[in-house]
Amino acid sequence: LHVLDRLPAIHDRAIGKVWCSGPSLMVGYFRDDAATDACLVDGWLDTGDMGYLSDGYVYIVGRAKDMIIVNGRNHWPQDIEWAVEQLPGFKAGDIAAFAITTPGGEETPAVLVQCRSSDDAERVRLREEIRERVRSVTGMNCVIELIPPRTLPRTSSGKLSRAKARNLYLSGDIKPYDLAA
Repeated sequence: LHVLDRLPAIHDRAIGKVWCSGPSLMVGYFRDDAATDACLVDGWLDTGDMGYLSDGYVYIVGRAKDMIIVNGRNHWPQDIEWAVEQLPGFKAGDIAAFAITTPGGEETPAVLVQCRSSDDAERVRLREEIRERVRSVTGMNCVIELIPPRTLPRTSSGKLSRAKARNLYLSGDIKPYDLAA
């Protein structure tokens, strides 16, 4: 098992991609050389996870595809989601953070928050409170969208699916509440 940031292996407690190798590892995808080449290098499998080594143990910190990169800095969606979870009335699973591309071509975080309030004035207040909280924790301005409860998609095991939430949001299938600016 290696933790790499490109090659070679990086030092303890430095975050990089998690790669593994061993006798039980697949040798490739059936009839899909492109997919095999994308994840296997010299017998090492890119797991898609980001993590670090410490005292011989591997700690997984997230998925590489979920990383939000703004102005050359890496941001974990979990950090943004955690910032919102600290506000009263929100809990883990109510929030999905992911990157979107602005009309100007820049990547920016979008945060979908399931909101139980039916009062428009309260929703506007909550959106601003969330915006300020995320800014104070991450230093970033984010697109904040309040959405109805039970809107965020889940995997078969009940986990939040950020990738699916992003796709549904961008396609217009997740419809945020219409709030005045």
